[in-house]
Amino acid sequence: MWLNEFKNFDANRLSLEDLVSLSAFGTALRQEYETLQLDEPDFLDIQLKALKREIRTRNADRLEKSLREKRARLETYKTPTQRKTELQKEIKDLESQLAEVG
Repeated sequence: MWLNEFKNFDANRLSLEDLVSLSAFGTALRQEYETLQLDEPDFLDIQLKALKREIRTRNADRLEKSLREKRARLETYKTPTQRKTELQKEIKDLESQLAEVG
C-alpha cells in the first residue's frame, strides 16, 4: 500500500504530515535498496525530490503566513503618532520618486 501511495501521490490531496510520512517511507526504501546492494528504481529519486520540494514550499508558506500575522499584530501596537510619522515618510518618499520620474 505505501509503495503505491509513494509512486502515485497527489500533493494537492495530502496534508503536510502525509507528505512527511511518504518522504520518510521513500528515504527508508532508498536505504533498504542500498543495504541490499540493489540498484534503486528511477521513480524513487524522482518522487523523493518532488516530495521534498512540496514540503519545503509548504513550510515556506507557513513561515510567511506567520510572519505576516506577527507584522500585522505588531502594527496594532503602534501609537497614532507613530503611524502618522510613518505615513508622512512614505508620502515624502513617493513625492521624491515622482520628482525623479517627472
